[in-house]
Amino acid sequence: MGQNDSEPQSRTLTAFLQDLSSPDQDGVLTDRKTNAVKEGEPQPKNNITKAMAACDCCSDNSHLSEAEWYWGNTSREEVNEMMRNTPDGTFLVRDASSKVEGEYTLTLRKGGTNRLIKIYHHGGKYGFSEPLPFHSVVDLVQYYQNKSLAQHNSKLDTRLLYPITRYQQQQVVMEVDIDAVGEQLRIFQGQYKEKSKEYDCLFETFNQTSQELQSKQTAIEAFNEIIRIFEEECETQERYSKEYIDMFLSVDSRTESDKIQSNSDELQSRVEEIHNSKKKLEEELRNKALAHMEVDKKMNCLKPDLVQLRKIRDQYLLWLTQQGTRQSQIDDWLGIRNEEDPYTLADDSDQDERSWYVGGMKRKEAEELLRGRRDGTFLIRDSHTQKGSFACSVVLDGDVKHCVIYRTSTGYGFAEPYNLYPSLTELVLHYRHTSLIQHNQQLNVTLAWPALSQQPS
Repeated sequence: MGQNDSEPQSRTLTAFLQDLSSPDQDGVLTDRKTNAVKEGEPQPKNNITKAMAACDCCSDNSHLSEAEWYWGNTSREEVNEMMRNTPDGTFLVRDASSKVEGEYTLTLRKGGTNRLIKIYHHGGKYGFSEPLPFHSVVDLVQYYQNKSLAQHNSKLDTRLLYPITRYQQQQVVMEVDIDAVGEQLRIFQGQYKEKSKEYDCLFETFNQTSQELQSKQTAIEAFNEIIRIFEEECETQERYSKEYIDMFLSVDSRTESDKIQSNSDELQSRVEEIHNSKKKLEEELRNKALAHMEVDKKMNCLKPDLVQLRKIRDQYLLWLTQQGTRQSQIDDWLGIRNEEDPYTLADDSDQDERSWYVGGMKRKEAEELLRGRRDGTFLIRDSHTQKGSFACSVVLDGDVKHCVIYRTSTGYGFAEPYNLYPSLTELVLHYRHTSLIQHNQQLNVTLAWPALSQQPS
């Protein structure tokens, strides 16, 4: 995968996409004793069998060559280069170095290193160890895209999340002109923003319906308690009303006996009304629960699209940066800091990290600094619990709240799939206008006022 100065630009781009930097010394699990499936450990055969039965189809290995994550006779060195700087869960499958027909190697990114896991083949079945439960490598990969490998090895607590896809490489390699690549970056950034906006709307609806479900459930519980009280009252009244009615009739006081009977009938009618209201509320709860599940389903369908679009966008972004493209030009393609971007309306203090970054300040010190400040006042400090990450302390309802800002290979953020901001400043500018509630329902606040800048009264 080496580069040659005399090669055309398309070759340079190809090499870059497969080699963002020199190969690292990744640890590998090539020895059978350290393979993903440890000798002697029970194989979750029943679970795997059920999962396989649920698959729409069980492909034979004739379909393996069509799989985007299958790279055929690719060397370990080339794989290491391609998987450099990728997140945990990135994977591909290649032919085993042993050249034994039917055996393959799964390369999985975990803990910042590449883990090599041998896929065995015997009797038409595939797997990590005996007994081999899968009919094909495709079935094996499909299973572990949904199930963690931690069931075999506690150190491999991840799924097969992000395939190194041959098709994606080919798609990007076609674009070799700087401006053409930039326009593609603009397109994918636009698609990513559109999908993100759609996801945010669904997320907001999801949170709203969650609160409505909780409210209706609480109301039903209240109805149950009211019904219990009324029914007890009905039982008491029924027990004594007959005695009083007979007594009043014996003294020819029909008015009083009619009044007692009327009270009893009214109470029964009231109980019936409460039962009907409860049934109506239960029906509303069922319908709301179905709508809630549908929103959740749509969100889960969008997540893979977001991940894939972000990966493609980041490939273009990294290549353009590597070619020395001006940051202002890249920002223009990304739609950052142009006239219509609301973030440019932010105060200069928001863009000056000295107004909100306090380094290694401790949690209690941050709380002391923010005590008595207006809602939305914030600072960012080094995290003492998540090494390499940061902590955001922000005032909400007069209290100081804390949340982690993760620093990942794709950027800064509060949670996936939003870890995409190239700097803390970009993150601060975004959340100046966007509430943190999308990440935590208890944090309906924006990063409005840098703690170390002069705030308006």
